Amino acid sequence: MIVLVDYASPSTLDATRDEYKLSLATNARRQVRFHGEVAQHGFPFRIAMRALGEVIWSDATWVSSFFGQLDPVVTVHPDRIFFEAFSQDQSVYAALVVDPSVFDIQGEVVTGTTNIDFTAWLWGALGEMRTSRKTSFKVGGDGVEVSTKGAGGRFERKVDLPDTWVRGFLQVQAAMAMPGTRIAVKPIDLLAAIRFMRFTKAKVSPRALRYEFNPGEDAQLVLEPWEHVVPLEGAEHNYTEPKTTRVWGRSRLKLIEGLLPFAESVDIYLKGRALPSFYAVRLPGMTFLLGVTGWSASGFTGSGGFDLLEDAVAADDAMLPAALELLRQQHHLSIKQLAEAMNVDQPAATRMLVRLCRQGRAMFDVEARDYRSRELFETPADEAKFFPPDLRRELAAKMLADSQVSVKSCDAEETTKVKRLKTPDGPITRSVIYRDWRIQGRAGDADSVEVVVNDTGRIIFGRCSCDFFREHLMNQGPCEHMLALFQATADKRVESATSSPTTETSQQRSGPSPFEPIQEE
Repeated sequence: MIVLVDYASPSTLDATRDEYKLSLATNARRQVRFHGEVAQHGFPFRIAMRALGEVIWSDATWVSSFFGQLDPVVTVHPDRIFFEAFSQDQSVYAALVVDPSVFDIQGEVVTGTTNIDFTAWLWGALGEMRTSRKTSFKVGGDGVEVSTKGAGGRFERKVDLPDTWVRGFLQVQAAMAMPGTRIAVKPIDLLAAIRFMRFTKAKVSPRALRYEFNPGEDAQLVLEPWEHVVPLEGAEHNYTEPKTTRVWGRSRLKLIEGLLPFAESVDIYLKGRALPSFYAVRLPGMTFLLGVTGWSASGFTGSGGFDLLEDAVAADDAMLPAALELLRQQHHLSIKQLAEAMNVDQPAATRMLVRLCRQGRAMFDVEARDYRSRELFETPADEAKFFPPDLRRELAAKMLADSQVSVKSCDAEETTKVKRLKTPDGPITRSVIYRDWRIQGRAGDADSVEVVVNDTGRIIFGRCSCDFFREHLMNQGPCEHMLALFQATADKRVESATSSPTTETSQQRSGPSPFEPIQEE
């Protein structure tokens, strides 16, 4: 889907001795209006808007290619204002959620969703805002305008938003709605972890974050490969058995580093091993939400990382218009509220809401755990185009549901290498462990299936007796039998320490694994 965005005027921040006028012009094709004067929390608002701009325009080292300008989206609701954007490589999603009480509202508020022009020049101009001067804020059909007095302005051209941008916004809603683990942490604890990594960069893998949950204890964060433990004081959980969730993309957390000294709290949402994770930084009057994918190379916009909306196809199309109209009237609804209003069970209500997300007509509010009206496009997205059926995944899921998968063995094969690592207290020597999992078994009509999964949770090798494998090998990815065996062993691949103290200088190997670890951040 190519979405045409037309900005009728340039972006300006009009600065005088006594006042700032921040005028955000929107897509002229869609009418949204919010005018106000910043009445409180002006400093958090400025640094949060700057953080949003950094997500879009940062020249951080993980940006490997340029996809063109991905214009942010603003959604105005009576009780919330949402600013949403992607990084250039589309592996980072950011949303700034502002309470309208931050502003002294002026005139009529017109709710809705539209794009805004957020240029690199605008990002820089926001740094000139000061709380000592009155600041007016304007979202309107005449465009996003930020200019410094005397610096002039410029008109933006029309922007063709690529299909990847569209898919990314649909995917991120699915990721946020997934069940997972939520922990509330103190900003200082997360800041300590980020500062450790900033001044102690690891040049070797593994480079993941491990969140460890032990019964009766607060959660803790472990930084690989140092095995440096950061206690998360007060981070309670309900696990009655030890559990570990391992995620990647930790260098991208520096995007919220500047917010943490001023934050009241941070909620972390973990969706699972190597799946997206979300960090909700709560500031006075607003929340900055940062979402990162499992790997930098696997963006929200990719087609093979995680298609999480497949269960929405069972939604009743005949009931969708009524559900959409109810959502528009109420602006936001929980699954329970929609189920009661439409006299359906909660699974049916869930499918309808997820289906509306899939069409770009709704969004999931990860803080409130409900769904909000958000018309991302003038016409609904073509679901078949952005979420084509994946037959192999469907067949794998059916095998698991029908108990047609049998695991013969799931063995860890470890390679140990002695590495010298930098730390704030000086260099240390540790034995770094690279761990692959060799899995054998049967699935469906395939009696001999084998996969090798590396320590990042990716299938790096496989064999199968099926016709698909004999014809394509792994050139078109794993067959449905490999996928079924891979999914069946998720709980058996237990996370363990990735290094240990040592004084040895020679390389040791245990197990016959010939697979070199894939370098990840």
